[in-house]
Amino acid sequence: FLKAVYHLYGHDFIDYQLGTLKRRIQTHAIQLRVDSFDKYCEYVLEKESNFEEMFKYFSINVTEFFREPEQLIILKEKILPYLSSYAHIKIWYAGCSTGEKVYSLAIILEQMGLLHKTQIYATDFNNEVLQTAANGSYELETLDKSYENYKEYKGIQDFDNYIIKNQYYMKIKDYLKKNILFFNHNLAIDKSMNEFQLIICENVLIYFNNALKDKVIKLFDISLCTNGFLMIGKNEYISENSLTNFNEYTYNKKVYQKCK
Repeated sequence: FLKAVYHLYGHDFIDYQLGTLKRRIQTHAIQLRVDSFDKYCEYVLEKESNFEEMFKYFSINVTEFFREPEQLIILKEKILPYLSSYAHIKIWYAGCSTGEKVYSLAIILEQMGLLHKTQIYATDFNNEVLQTAANGSYELETLDKSYENYKEYKGIQDFDNYIIKNQYYMKIKDYLKKNILFFNHNLAIDKSMNEFQLIICENVLIYFNNALKDKVIKLFDISLCTNGFLMIGKNEYISENSLTNFNEYTYNKKVYQKCK
C-alpha cells in the first residue's frame, strides 16, 4: 500500500514507524466508516483528493512557542554566541510544522542582535501547515502556554512585544518574518539545498525507522559546514553509527557539532 502511495502521489512513507502509521490509518478508517484495510486502500488509491485526506492524518503537527525551553537556553547561551562570529548565519529548521518554534528562534535572534544577518530556511512536507506558518497567525487560546514557556526560557523582553492581538487571534509582527523562507521539503526523498551553520529538527526523527533516520542524518551531515550544529528533539535517539562525523556538544540535550 505504501509503495502504491509513493508511486501514485510521490510521498514516501515506507520507512516511517509502522506502528504510528497503523494507528493513524485506523483513526482515518473509523472516520470514514471503512471496515477493512482492503477497502481503505481502494479508497485512498482511487483519487488524489482521498489521499490528501489521509495525508493530513499522516502529517503530525504538534508544536508551540518556545517549546522545550531548556534546549532554547542552550541555543541562546552556547550555540548562537559561537555562530555570532560568522558574517552571515544560515539556519535550517527542518519539519517546522505551523511555525511557532521558527518564530521563537527569530525572537531569540532578534534579542541577541543577530536576526539581521541570519537567513532561516523553514521546511515541511505539508503545504497546509506551511501556509499557516507563513501567515504567522494563531488562535489566542494558545497564548497562555506561550507565556508559560517564554517565562521558563527567561526572555529579556515582553513576549507581547512580538505579536499583535485581537479578540480571537495573535499575529507575529512582520519584521520577524523578513529573514525566514518557508517552503516544501521532504526529508525522506529530497536532497540537500545549501550549507548551514545550524540545523534544527525536533520531534521528527521519532516517527522514522532506523534506515530513514540514518538517511536523514547523512543529509544533515552534508548540509552542515564543519563545526556546524545539529539540534534534535530531547526524546529522540540517533545511533552512534550515524554520528561518526559528529561530537556530542551538550550532555543529554541532543545537540551535536560536526567535527569533520
